Amino acid sequence: MTTGRIDLALVEAFVLVMKSGSLTKAESLSGVSKATLSRQLTRLEELLGAQLLLRSSRRIAPTEAGRAFFARCEGLLGEVSGRLETARTEVQEITGGVSGRLTLLSDTQFSTSFVCHVVRIFLESHPNVRCQLDVANGAHSPQIGEVDCYVGSAPPDMPDLVAKLLGRLAYGLYASPQYLARHGTPQTPEALAQHRMIAMREPSGPPSPLRLVSQQASGRHVVRAEPAFETNDHWVMKTFCIDGLGIAPLPVFFAGPEVAQGVLVPVLPQWPPEARRLYCAYQRQRYMGQKLRAFVDLMARCVADIGSYNHYVGTTAAVSSTRRVRSTARP
Repeated sequence: MTTGRIDLALVEAFVLVMKSGSLTKAESLSGVSKATLSRQLTRLEELLGAQLLLRSSRRIAPTEAGRAFFARCEGLLGEVSGRLETARTEVQEITGGVSGRLTLLSDTQFSTSFVCHVVRIFLESHPNVRCQLDVANGAHSPQIGEVDCYVGSAPPDMPDLVAKLLGRLAYGLYASPQYLARHGTPQTPEALAQHRMIAMREPSGPPSPLRLVSQQASGRHVVRAEPAFETNDHWVMKTFCIDGLGIAPLPVFFAGPEVAQGVLVPVLPQWPPEARRLYCAYQRQRYMGQKLRAFVDLMARCVADIGSYNHYVGTTAAVSSTRRVRSTARP
């Protein structure tokens, strides 16, 4: 057995080949040539005194020793990467305070209705931070483990992430005065089955059943009506609602400005939808940095005071404009 210190680059090459399944795919992913990767694997086996991989012209398969070494190395690389990230963050904060790049990922329900507002407030206080906010489940969206912080209605089931419950968002049912004038105002939860409903589509499938909770008793009601419109964004829901296309469940803070303007009207206020939990998730080692801690703390405060900072208001002018377009459009 050859003795010597094992270079971390040799371990990275081994883990890359194990995950990709072949030298060709590993070369494509890393940009490192197959010849270099092969030499690195051979050198690693020499240092360990054990064969890690069985090579053939078609495939690479791990030996028992290779599988055992991989199980240790994957976690080791994650820990090293996390420690280096922590060290980098600390150095940046020592030299420049809260600064650098903050990467965020949010599910479609809360990206514009909540996270955008928190980011705006955060950047006003920390102008040296550059922020990237992506919406989850897009074609080019990063993975949850690749960003500093994820915000969504459910904590991701990933072992390296810490999930924190930020709070619960109160919801209500809303419709435009024009819609209620045409279709009537429902007086009971059962009457919603006769109305056009606007539903929030979940990231993983069709809309979940709308569950209402009585404010006056312990009763519950599940709305079984087939939605007339579906979307995965609160702004689209609110626009449809203002345009008189149906009744929509919306966060109370998000619909509040339109209610104050008379553009939207609460429907069945004694039977609101269930409150939605709001979580953030992050890698434990990244939370050590002052920048991410400050952002997470701000989100928690904003959930508690969420009704005070929604400044984007739909008005009846938008509805009037829509009507003018419809009246002049050709059939």
